[in-house]
Amino acid sequence: MAGICRRGSIYRVAALLLAATALPRLDAEEVATTAAVRADGTLLVDGRPVFPVGMHTEDATSMAPLAEAGFNFVSGTGEWNDEHYAAARDQNLIILGGHYVWATFATFRGEGGIDLRPSEEAGLQNVLAHGRDWGWRMPLDTLATHDPLPGVIGWRTNEEPEARLAESIEYAYEIFKSHSPSHIVATLSCDPRWFHMFRNTADVLIVDNYPFRAGTGAKRSLLETYDWIRRGVEAMDGKAVWLMPQLMPPSYWSRKPTDELSLADMRLQNYAGLIAGAKGVIMYNYSAFTHVYERDADGERTSRPAGEEVMRRRWEAVTSLAAELNELGPIICDARPTRELDIRWLAPGGGGPGPQMTRELDHYGKKYVLVASGLDVPIEGKIYGINGGNRRAYDASVFLGEGDLSVTTETPGEPAITVGPRGAGVFLLTRRPVALAE
Repeated sequence: MAGICRRGSIYRVAALLLAATALPRLDAEEVATTAAVRADGTLLVDGRPVFPVGMHTEDATSMAPLAEAGFNFVSGTGEWNDEHYAAARDQNLIILGGHYVWATFATFRGEGGIDLRPSEEAGLQNVLAHGRDWGWRMPLDTLATHDPLPGVIGWRTNEEPEARLAESIEYAYEIFKSHSPSHIVATLSCDPRWFHMFRNTADVLIVDNYPFRAGTGAKRSLLETYDWIRRGVEAMDGKAVWLMPQLMPPSYWSRKPTDELSLADMRLQNYAGLIAGAKGVIMYNYSAFTHVYERDADGERTSRPAGEEVMRRRWEAVTSLAAELNELGPIICDARPTRELDIRWLAPGGGGPGPQMTRELDHYGKKYVLVASGLDVPIEGKIYGINGGNRRAYDASVFLGEGDLSVTTETPGEPAITVGPRGAGVFLLTRRPVALAE
C-alpha cells in the first residue's frame, strides 16, 4: 500500500509539472467542472443533481445538433482531440472524456471471454505498461491537458473489459482519482456476470445492452435490459449505473438493416432501464444515427450516409425522446423510491398478464409510476393505496406517454389504467384527502 501511495504522489507531481508547462493560465471563472456521485447514484455537477441525457460521439461537428436536440451530455473515446472538447464546451455540453488506457482490444465476445495467445498476452502487457490511448497519449498527458477545461466531468477508462483485467482497471482508477478527485471515472461493460468485478474500478458503470440485435439468431428481450440494470445497481452498491441504449438503425450485425428502430422501440428500452434504476442515459451512437449500415453481395459490412428523409425521421424521434428524458430526469434524480402501491394487472387473460415492469417514485409529495410493457396487446389494471384505513387513496393522470397510457375512474380513488401495446410512460398519482366523518 505504501508503494501505491508513493507512486500516486509521483504521478500527481508529474501532472502538476505538465499542467504548469503545457497549459495557458485559466481565468478565475474558467475553473474545471467538478463532479461526484451522490449516495443514491445521482450525478452531481458543481453540486447540482444532473440526469445525463447523452450520446456517444466521435464527430466534432455533432455537438451543435445534439445540443439543439436537447442533449446535455456527450461521451467519447481516446480519439477525441482539442477540437472535440472545444466544440462540446461551445455548446455547454457536459463531457465524459474518452481515454481507453486499459486493453480496449481485449473485449469478450463469447461465454468465457477471450483466451489470449502468448503474443496477445504480450501485447496486453505492453498496453498496461505504457497506458497510452488511441491517440498515443499517456494518461497524465491527457489529464493535464483536458482535466482543467470547463465541461469535463470525468473519464471513461475502458470498454467491455474481461474480468481478468479488473486489477489493472482498478489501478487506472487510482491514477485518475489521485490526480483529479473532483472528477468521476466511468467503465463500460456488457456482461452481467462480471459487474461485481468492476465495483472498485469506477464511480459509474455504463451498461451496454442492445435487445433489438439478433444477428446470431438469439432472441433478446427488453426484460434483459431491465435485468442487467438491476444487477448493475446491486453490484455497484450505491454508485451510479447508466444505460447505454441502442440507437437506430439495428445495422448489419442485428436484424434486417432496413428495419429502423422506431421511437416506440427506443422508449421501451429507455424505460426498461429507468424502471430498473438507471440514473442516466448515454445513447449509442452518433455515427450509427447518421449512416445506413448494410452488407454487400459478399457479406462484407458497408455504410453510407443516411438520406435527407431518413435523417428527418430519425431526428424527430430522437428529439422527442430527449425531451421526454429531460422532463423525467429531475424526478429520477431526486425522487424517493417507494413500494406503497398495490398495482393489480387484470387483463388480458383470466388472471391478468402477470407482473409488469413498474417503478414508484415519491417526489416531494407527488407519486409517479413508471411503466413499460413489451406485450403486443394492451394491458389493463387498477391502482390501490392505503389512505386513512381505506384503499382508495389516489387519483391518477398521464404524466408522460399520452399515446400509450390512459386512465379512467369509475370508482373515486380506484384509477383504472391501460398501457397500450409495447407502451411505456409515467402515471402521476395525487393523494385524495381522507373523508371526515359527519
